[in-house]
Amino acid sequence: MKNVLIVTALLGSLSFAAADSLGLSGTYNKGFYKADGESVDFDSSFGVGLSYTYDLDAVSAVRAELELLPNLYGSDKLGFGGEFTYLRSVMTSGAADVYLGGGLGLTTVGDSGTSDGVTYTARLTAVNPTLLAGVRFAAAPGFSAFAELAGGPSFLRATVSRGSQSVSDSVNGAFLKPRLGFTYTLR
Repeated sequence: MKNVLIVTALLGSLSFAAADSLGLSGTYNKGFYKADGESVDFDSSFGVGLSYTYDLDAVSAVRAELELLPNLYGSDKLGFGGEFTYLRSVMTSGAADVYLGGGLGLTTVGDSGTSDGVTYTARLTAVNPTLLAGVRFAAAPGFSAFAELAGGPSFLRATVSRGSQSVSDSVNGAFLKPRLGFTYTLR
């Protein structure tokens, strides 16, 4: 029992060495795609994200975010997204911190049902390598507000299956994703 308490105390002291924060943000997502030389137009969408950020050291952090995206790609369905990002502070001035980052994001939306007695499934999935720039301000004790602009290439795949038949196609393009939000420092 004594060893368990010692190990628990050591692990607890290690995990309190860095700051953790939870964030809530709003995003605007716009994709620009081309297929066979023609523009493919999808509606833009707004999303709400919940993030967890772990500071690696004084200037770098990693962030994992999950998003809910109503009407993703104009589908009238609730889409889901996620992003894993590395962030690095490049300039600090007073209460403001300017940072750059890069990572990988994923968005997906699907629909399924039965039509004329045959089951169908449709899914749109995008993989988005992400570069971003942002600024973070201290807003209140423990709280920070931030604004970011993210973007990069986007690889969108559509898959439709009906009964035993399945069709899929891919288009490539780019995306822009401004984000506003706040974080709360847990420790």
